Amino acid sequence: MEILSQVLARNAWLIGERNFIVTDKETITYARFAELTAQLANVLKARGVAKGDRVGLYLPSTPMMAIGFWACQRLGAIPAPLSAMFRHAELRKIVAQTGMKALIADGSTWPYFSEIRAEFADLAHCLVVSGDGSTDDLTSLMVTASATFEDVACHIDDICALFFTSGTTGAPKGAAQSQFNQCSTLRDMMVSHRTRFAEEVYLCAVPLFTNFGLTVTLNLCLYTGGTIVLHERWDTQRVLSDIGENKATYFGGTPTMYVYMVNEVDPARHDLSSLRICTTGGSPVPQPVIRRFEELSGARVTQVYGSTETSGQNVMEPTAGIRKPGSAGLPVGSSRISIVDDEGNAVPQGEIGEVIISGDCVAQGYWMDEKASAEAFGNGGWKSGDLGYVDEDGYLFIVDRKKDVIIAGGHNVYPLEIEALLYKHPAVAMCAVVGAPDESKGEIPVAVVVRAVGHDATAEDLIRYCRESLAAYKAPRAVHFIDNMPVEAAKIRKRELVLALRENRLGDFRNR
Repeated sequence: MEILSQVLARNAWLIGERNFIVTDKETITYARFAELTAQLANVLKARGVAKGDRVGLYLPSTPMMAIGFWACQRLGAIPAPLSAMFRHAELRKIVAQTGMKALIADGSTWPYFSEIRAEFADLAHCLVVSGDGSTDDLTSLMVTASATFEDVACHIDDICALFFTSGTTGAPKGAAQSQFNQCSTLRDMMVSHRTRFAEEVYLCAVPLFTNFGLTVTLNLCLYTGGTIVLHERWDTQRVLSDIGENKATYFGGTPTMYVYMVNEVDPARHDLSSLRICTTGGSPVPQPVIRRFEELSGARVTQVYGSTETSGQNVMEPTAGIRKPGSAGLPVGSSRISIVDDEGNAVPQGEIGEVIISGDCVAQGYWMDEKASAEAFGNGGWKSGDLGYVDEDGYLFIVDRKKDVIIAGGHNVYPLEIEALLYKHPAVAMCAVVGAPDESKGEIPVAVVVRAVGHDATAEDLIRYCRESLAAYKAPRAVHFIDNMPVEAAKIRKRELVLALRENRLGDFRNR
């Protein structure tokens, strides 16, 4: 099996003149990308960065994030992509935990890190794209560096990256992925999606600091010799326009992104007919949204399931054949799924339990966190924290996050079930169901909703609608309307809603 640096060398030689990265500012061919990664690898090497050293990539979704990741592959260093939204608390923990030798930032992120730079004596070098003179100016350094580099020999079991969890269920943890994890995942996705070498055009609007953006989209694009149209931030109208203008064939996005597109698309101006492979994950997409997007594009939207800890997409709806609404699909490649009870025992088919993922995809643990690793990893598998079941055909159905289950008067209430129903109501553009304290029940389900444009449904309307289809204990006891759903990396941040409810601050999410 190839390692990542060999994949880049292969493509630079075979399809060097093909465009790899396209943005609204520049176009980079495979040959030029190989030169840029060589230049950065030389800059890092000259500053003492060697095989196994950690390099922080505190960058937005620009070509430099890709260059930084792949330069580290050539050097044998371990890149740690960091969310451009991380601030002091997250940065302090991650820099200290990883023992970074160098950090790369740009003008948008450096101001935040510069305020705490003095706290890290062991962080030898900070390189800033177009620096202001107070740090090493990475742009100038790369221009004068050699565009050739002899790749450092790496083993298939070497750690190739630290991907940090989003922190939506606690402090970010660095999943240590090996060359084998990454390359196995890319191979499995290439086969499952039936990608065509050097023919696909990927549109990426998912943040590159995420596994979804970097591994599942950008690295898959490079692995398959594709072209990637890279968006630094989400802009619905630009995404819709760029699909047609670039004849994109592959789009992977969160459910929220599909909701935005369906709500804003104008068939007279936006041509989505070039799309061939469309994926979504993170949570189920409302079925009406899927149907509408498929009508507009002619492409099948495939539900996928995976995680940072398992390198990418481990379960996927079949691209052809039986489709089961609400299902995440079937295991991909070497991935295997098992469902267990609280004691770790397998449960009978059809019964709900915790989803365990095993196979070549499973990361080596959390970097420098033995306690968290022991709790989450074991026997070649990873405990997802998701509740689900497998049906008679082997299809996986996710019921909810284990930690999100609401215990209402002794009954288990799964927010995803209520959200799926609410999304079928025409007045609901976005929604989230969370638990709220209750003196008699312990907890009760509460819905937070963004109304669809042109609709004025009341809380009573939506509660009554839910009670027509759900048991009384599952129906929301209250519905709160807001204008702006708290979103990070296109995922709803339920923890913010829970806190706002408890502190009576939902008004923070309403337009003044």
